[in-house]
Amino acid sequence: MKVKRAWGVLLAMAMTAGLAAGCGGTEAEVGMPEEKAGQGDADQSGEVKDGSGEVKGGSGGGEWFGTEDGETVTLQFWGGIQPEYGYDEIERNFNEEYKDKGVQIQYNRYKNDTEGNLQLETYLMAGEEGGVDVFIGYGNKSKVAERAEAGLLYDYSGYLKEKGFDIAKELGENAATEYIFEGGEVWGLPTKFDNGAYLMINTDMFEEAGIDIPYDGWTYEEFLEAIASLTEGEGQEKVYGMCWGFDFSDSQWRAYINSVLGSNETFADDSMTTVNWEDPVWIEGLELVMETFEKGYAPTLADDIADSMTVENMFLEEKCAIFGIFSQLRLAMDTETYPHDFTTALVPFPVPDESFTEFKTQAQSNYSGDFMCIASGCQYKEAACEFARWYIQGGMNPLIKSARYPLWLGTDMDVILDYVKEVAGDSVDVTSLEYLFGTDRASYTKPSYVNPKSSELSTILWEECQDFLYGKTPTAKEAMQKAAERGNALLAE
Repeated sequence: MKVKRAWGVLLAMAMTAGLAAGCGGTEAEVGMPEEKAGQGDADQSGEVKDGSGEVKGGSGGGEWFGTEDGETVTLQFWGGIQPEYGYDEIERNFNEEYKDKGVQIQYNRYKNDTEGNLQLETYLMAGEEGGVDVFIGYGNKSKVAERAEAGLLYDYSGYLKEKGFDIAKELGENAATEYIFEGGEVWGLPTKFDNGAYLMINTDMFEEAGIDIPYDGWTYEEFLEAIASLTEGEGQEKVYGMCWGFDFSDSQWRAYINSVLGSNETFADDSMTTVNWEDPVWIEGLELVMETFEKGYAPTLADDIADSMTVENMFLEEKCAIFGIFSQLRLAMDTETYPHDFTTALVPFPVPDESFTEFKTQAQSNYSGDFMCIASGCQYKEAACEFARWYIQGGMNPLIKSARYPLWLGTDMDVILDYVKEVAGDSVDVTSLEYLFGTDRASYTKPSYVNPKSSELSTILWEECQDFLYGKTPTAKEAMQKAAERGNALLAE
C-alpha cells in the first residue's frame, strides 16, 4: 500500500479512535514502550513472510522461535489493561514456558482512548524495532478492517493453517464467519467472550429493598419499579437506583437499547442504504432513559458528565445500585484498591415488554472482542504468530482478574468460575456468571455490517440523542426522525 494512502487512512482513524469498547477513559495514563531486550541485530530469517502457510526459515520443527543464529527475540506486546489485572502474570507464564524456545514478551499498556489509539497506530505505521509487534485491539470488526486497509496489520492465517488451528472449532462459528475476511485473511482474532447487554448491580441493595435479582431478565416496567425502590435520600446523600455512566461511555446505553434489534441496530438491512433509527425500539429506549432522569432515579446526562460519574466514584461508593457497564467488573473484584463489602452481579438489561420475552436473557447479544493482532512491521512474525496462538488457547486465562472471559472453546469454564471465587471472594455473585456462561458462546448470533461511514453515523446519532436528553428536542420520536434524516442523507452521498 502506498504510504500516502496509509497515512490518509491513519489520520481518519485517529479522528474516531476513542469509540472502542472495553477499557475506557477512566484508566491510567498511556504507557510508553521500553526498549526491546535481547534482540540485537538479528536478521529476519525466522519470520513468516506471507499468509500462504509456508514458514520461511526458522527451526522447521516449530520449537525455536528466535533467530537462526540462536538469539532470543523479545516481542513488544501492547494492551489496554493495567498489567496487575492479569497481563503481568501472562508475561511471566509465557516467558517461563518459552525461555528455551527463543522468544520472550514484554507487556506495554496503552490507554484505549483517542490519544492512546493514535499513539498505537503511529507506532504501527512507523514499523520500527522497539515499537509494536503484537497488540490487543478494541472496538469491532470495522476497527480491524480499518487498520488492515491502512496496511498496519499482518495476515496470520497461514500460520494458523500450518498449526491446524481451525477458527470455527477453536473460537466458534461466529468468529469464523465474522473474522475470516473475504480473501481468507485473518487480520485479528477475538479472544474474549462478552455480552454487550448486561448491567452491574449491587445485590445487597436489591436484597435490602426486597427485589429479586433478575437473573432470567426483566421488562422496562419491572426495571422502573425496581429503581424507584432503590432510589433514596436527597442532595449529597442521595443514592440513585441507576447510573447510566455517560461520562465513562457515551455508547454503552445505546447498545442496551438496541440489543433486541440484532444486526439491524443501525441499518434497516444488509444493503446499508437506510438506517433503522425510527424503529419503535429506539424511541421507547430513549423514553426510558429520559424517564429515569425526570423521576430522579438516575443522574441526568448533564450531571453525569459534569461530575465525571464512574464505576469507582458512584457504584463502588454505593451511590447507585446499578451501573450501566459490563466490562468494569474487574474493579468490583479488586477490593484491595477499591475497598467495599457488597456483592456485585451481572444481569441482563431489561427488554421493552413481554413481547420480547425471547430476548430477556440477552443471549442474542453475546459477542467476542479484544482482538489479537500482529503488526505488519513486526520483524519476528513466526514468534508473534506463536505467541498469538498460545494466548488464545489458554494463555490469556489470568485475565479473569480483569473480567475478561476466554472465548476459546477449549476453556473449562468451571475452572474459570472457581478462579473467580478464589480471586474475588464474596465481591462477585458467581451465580450471575453461571447464567451468563450458560448461553452458547460458540453461536453465531449477531453478524455485523462494515460500513465506511459508521463513525460519522455514530456521531449523528449521539448528537440527536443528546438534544433530546438535554431537552432541546421535545420528543424521542422527533429526535430519531432527525437522526434518521441526517443518517440517510449521509448514506446517499
